[in-house]
Amino acid sequence: MACTQASQFPFWDKLTDAQRALACSQARDVHFAAGEVVHSPGANCLGLLLVKSGALRAFFLSSEGREATVARVRAGDVCVLAAGCVMNSLSWDAQIEAEEDSRVVVLPSSALSPLMRENPYVESYVYRTATEGFSDVMNAVERLLFSSLEQRVAAFLLDEAARLESDEIRITQEQIARHIGSAREAVTRTLKQMAREGLVEVFRGGIRLADRRALYALC
Repeated sequence: MACTQASQFPFWDKLTDAQRALACSQARDVHFAAGEVVHSPGANCLGLLLVKSGALRAFFLSSEGREATVARVRAGDVCVLAAGCVMNSLSWDAQIEAEEDSRVVVLPSSALSPLMRENPYVESYVYRTATEGFSDVMNAVERLLFSSLEQRVAAFLLDEAARLESDEIRITQEQIARHIGSAREAVTRTLKQMAREGLVEVFRGGIRLADRRALYALC
C-alpha cells in the first residue's frame, strides 16, 4: 500500500493491513511557518508529530509571559508532546511552536488511539518516546532551578554550536533569553561578562565561542 505520510513513522512495518489503511486515511502533511503555534495548552489533542524538515520548540509560558524551552524536535524526530490525551496518566502543559519553517506529518489522535489499543508495538513505541521526552523536560527544568544564568547561557551556546558544527552562532540575545527562561537584559549582562573573561565574542546578530574548554568547565 502506497502511503507516503504514514509510512514514515518507525512502527509502520509492525502494522497490519487494516491498521495501515487507518493510518494512511488520516495522516496528513502540514506546513508550519516559523513562529506559528503548533499546539497550545488546553487545545484539542493533536496527535503524533514527525518532523520532516525544520524544527519545533516546546516551552513553558509563565503568567508574566516569560518562556522557557524544555524540548526541541528536529528533522527526523517524532514528538509526542501533542498527544497526551492518548496516554493514561500523562498530560503536558507545554506550548509547541515552529522554531523555523517546518514540514510535519501529523498522525491525529483519532488514528493513534485505536492503533495503540490494538497494537502493543505502537503503544510501547509511544510510551518509550514519551519517557525519553519527559527526561529532556526534566533536565531542562533542573537547569532552570539549579543552574546559574551563566551556566545556562554557556550550556545553550555549547548545544547550539554542536548542532550547527560551528563556533559561530547566528542568534539574537532575545532568542537566547526565550530559550533559557530569562530576561534579555540579564542575558546581555551575562554575555558581556563572558566576553570580558574571553569565553565568547559578541557581534551584531550572533555569538562566537572563543574558549570551548572554559565553557565546558563552567557547565
